[in-house]
Amino acid sequence: MTKKYKNEGLMKILVILGAVVGLVTLILGLPIINIPNYAYVDAVFALHYVVNFIIGLVIVILTFWVGLRPNNPIPFHWLVLIIFAILLVLFGAGIWSCILVLIAGIIGIIEEL
Repeated sequence: MTKKYKNEGLMKILVILGAVVGLVTLILGLPIINIPNYAYVDAVFALHYVVNFIIGLVIVILTFWVGLRPNNPIPFHWLVLIIFAILLVLFGAGIWSCILVLIAGIIGIIEEL
């Protein structure tokens, strides 16, 4: 049996808004690689951004999934929300998306107490 939060509507709005902000930040944060010498391409440098973008995009999609369909594939629990908030900021989705999802997690903690 999953727990039903009293402020679940507010939490869902914050999670979805955090995912939208994270997606926008990921897209706007794509680096424009200025290569002064066109014969030299630093593959490892570019690969880092591609891998970080892909992992960040997966985390944003999972955050959308938690907000849109709570308790269906991934539990809508305060601990999961805090983990997603940390992963969002680690993989380039930005601090604002982290703060929004973290606020939703803190609301869940307060209701749990």
